[in-house]
Amino acid sequence: MYKRVILPTDGSECARKGVIEGLDMASELDIPAVAVYVINSSEYKGLHHESIKHSAKHGLKEQGKKALDEVEELAEEKGVELEIKIMEGVPYKKITEVADKDDIIYISTHGLSGFSNLFLGSTTERVLKNTETTVSVVNGR
Repeated sequence: MYKRVILPTDGSECARKGVIEGLDMASELDIPAVAVYVINSSEYKGLHHESIKHSAKHGLKEQGKKALDEVEELAEEKGVELEIKIMEGVPYKKITEVADKDDIIYISTHGLSGFSNLFLGSTTERVLKNTETTVSVVNGR
């Protein structure tokens, strides 16, 4: 049915809910998962000083490592083979690039941006609109 489960995370509690459901699916189907953390380049590209830009990027990368470490622990508990990816760019674009049409993306309704959109977070909405991959949207609230 599916080859892999794609698990985008930003380290938030809402994203964790999608990760857990996705890992449950991967375990049930006995397929591998891919955890994806995207460093949103727009969060630091506008900074003028290189040292500040570098520091911000480093901080976001450390945040990503922490989020992916948590996914790795959960995957081990569930006996799921896991690949980890830290990417840089526009989150929805990178998430959709990772996913093949034979995969399934488990994504939460909201992440760190919280309630910027009332019903769906902007990244989730854009993933839905820009992929041919099956997407399972998990209520993160």
